[in-house]
Amino acid sequence: MNQEHLEKLAGAAKVEELQRAIEALCQPFGSPKNIRLLPIGPSGEYVCFLELGSPNLNSSIIENYGGDYFANGVAFRIPFKHTNDQGLNNF
Repeated sequence: MNQEHLEKLAGAAKVEELQRAIEALCQPFGSPKNIRLLPIGPSGEYVCFLELGSPNLNSSIIENYGGDYFANGVAFRIPFKHTNDQGLNNF
């Protein structure tokens, strides 16, 4: 993701807000079919696995925001500071 988008995502106060911000970034390309957020140790970063409805939509996300193809979707890292890890497994 480019720096502007990463800063927008990193500004979320909770994981739920982070997920909503990712969904909002995807809206021009279609609603996300699946979003998985996985914490990377104590670094405050997350790996986001994002899947849209079709591979063409996934390529639109990569072209516009960056990331890498992963399985049937896109993966990217998000710097994120949060105060509460609870609820991570709900995604």
